[in-house]
Amino acid sequence: LPECWPKQVKHDGHTISVSDIWFVAHHMKKLSTMTGLIKHIEKDGVMLCSGDFVPCDVVVGCIGFERSNFLCESLTGRCEVKTTNYLDQHMMYLADAEIDEGAFNSFFGSSVLEYGKFFTNVFVEGLLRPNILGERLWGCDTVSVPISQRKWNQYIASAMKLIETDDQIALHAQQQVDARTKHFWRTLPPTSFLAVNRKEWEELHERLNGGVPVPKEQQLPYFFEEIPAWC
Repeated sequence: LPECWPKQVKHDGHTISVSDIWFVAHHMKKLSTMTGLIKHIEKDGVMLCSGDFVPCDVVVGCIGFERSNFLCESLTGRCEVKTTNYLDQHMMYLADAEIDEGAFNSFFGSSVLEYGKFFTNVFVEGLLRPNILGERLWGCDTVSVPISQRKWNQYIASAMKLIETDDQIALHAQQQVDARTKHFWRTLPPTSFLAVNRKEWEELHERLNGGVPVPKEQQLPYFFEEIPAWC
């Protein structure tokens, strides 16, 4: 298991630690995990710095990514951004940031689209009421950080502060949550989600078993039967 569990959902800077397929494949003995650093690659596998040898046919390099903040910096001439996403007055930078632990503790969840919707409304309010909101959006009442060090928890905290201090922005947030909730219950209510997710769980075992169905008693136990009661 990831060493950050159960204290954190994931490591800082990472996306979700593992997926269903990781657990199910381990349960079915189709997958094993070994952590370490590669010392060198040999004809039929890789040698780790620990001295362990891992036989393999393919080595896939999954070593992260480079941020694109340099594009914003070169296009705008700015290297810092407010945690409200403002580069300057009436100049907002909406882009994904480092997914830290706080990403899962907001009214827009971990959805970049929902984040964009909310701050688009904030931008419009800033245009309509610059004298009232200016200091909180692009002025001294908010914090600047290097564009290269933007994190989800920063603009989540700023969003909550704006919601707490401005009725109109709070209304935008409430309407956004209401619309998303209504859509969820209309398109995939909890009982329907459970049925679909349960089916996918069974099909995942079948795919990993070469297309042969796996008896329920041999499957990794399904942990989410109480999902409808959570909602």
